Amino acid sequence: MKRPALGPLFGPAFALFCAFRFGDVVNAVTGIWLVPRYVPQDELGAVLPLAQVATALALPLSIVLTPYAKLLNVHAERGERGKVKAMVRDAALAAALALAAALALVPVFMPAVFRAFGIQDGNLALAIVFSSMIGAVAPVFTETLRALRRFATVSWSSALAPPLRFAVMCVALPFRGLTGYFVGQAAAPAFQSAVAMWDFARRSRGVRRERWWSGDRADFLAYLLPLAVSSVSGNVRGLAESMTLALVPKIESAAWYQLTRFSEIAAYAGLSIVFVLFPVASARHERGDDTRPMLLRAMSLAFLAGAAISATLALAGPRLFASVGFLRPFASFTPWLLPLGLLASARTASACFTTHELACRRFRFLRYTVPVAVLETLAILLLCRGPLRPAWHLPGVYAVMAAGTLATFAGNILDFLLPRAARERAVSVDMVS
Repeated sequence: MKRPALGPLFGPAFALFCAFRFGDVVNAVTGIWLVPRYVPQDELGAVLPLAQVATALALPLSIVLTPYAKLLNVHAERGERGKVKAMVRDAALAAALALAAALALVPVFMPAVFRAFGIQDGNLALAIVFSSMIGAVAPVFTETLRALRRFATVSWSSALAPPLRFAVMCVALPFRGLTGYFVGQAAAPAFQSAVAMWDFARRSRGVRRERWWSGDRADFLAYLLPLAVSSVSGNVRGLAESMTLALVPKIESAAWYQLTRFSEIAAYAGLSIVFVLFPVASARHERGDDTRPMLLRAMSLAFLAGAAISATLALAGPRLFASVGFLRPFASFTPWLLPLGLLASARTASACFTTHELACRRFRFLRYTVPVAVLETLAILLLCRGPLRPAWHLPGVYAVMAAGTLATFAGNILDFLLPRAARERAVSVDMVS
């Protein structure tokens, strides 16, 4: 049988890239124009930190879903559809428990977050919780489609989700800015979850569920511990980074929001590759194939494409910001478009590396990513307290983010350069008998 011209990784990645980019145009309009129109400038800088809080609330569920995704890929590759069906059900139950736990945590720390940014709660806390949980539940179903290589379904549902999100925000934002934002954020993953459930249900009709936990328990737990360490350290660092935006002047935090809406365009190509990389690398690793050439291509394309887009944004940004009315207040900040774009590109390339290593059941990267995350978090906490507290501005926020990213990226490169045999001996975890 003739193989696709672009191969099993870059063919689906290109299709997803096209679908995602249509959605990104809509998302760009939503983030750059619609949200600032209804969210006051004094609250605009709180959007990204609150989104990071939502990510932290969904962290336990996200930790569980990654080993689930790995094992689901293994069973899908073996054609064990009954186990796949049982895993989907069990993951949905885990999501329900995670929602209950998140609701219980709301009164513990959300008031302090709102006070830091000087915003009112209203129903905002509940909107954040439900948005975070729905956003975390969606991978339960999209990971299933990804493991079963249903990339076409993922592509068209991903293209339709952003217009739906835009429509919901058009209705919700005028009522209450930040709350409406998070209501709109929940619309896209809810739609994608519904599509994935429909596609999986109709293709699994007649398939009987089979027990999977007794045979996979040891593998699941062996995968869970290092993943929990990585996820917790990374999310704590993300929270620390985002909370520095509460210390900068309001105009700078609002500028950071707008600038990052543009600079994240640099990550688009890499994120499409990350989505496809996990199941392809997992399947090849289980067959004993060398996946390092594929990883090298993925990281190179993610970073180089991002760097090229960053340079384009840096050249076009000053004229764009100076000529568009709602962007004009931030025109003096456009020199940050290039460094922010390069930061997004490096982080996406690192995400390719981490995704690949998780797919191959290797956790050596934790030896440097966790210490880097802990050191960066401690540095931020020290800088934010007592006599060490600086007058925070965007250069300080960027410096702490860039330092951690460069250290992690350098570790990825050194790790990649290790001979294959040494990498396998160091930390390979045999999850499949």
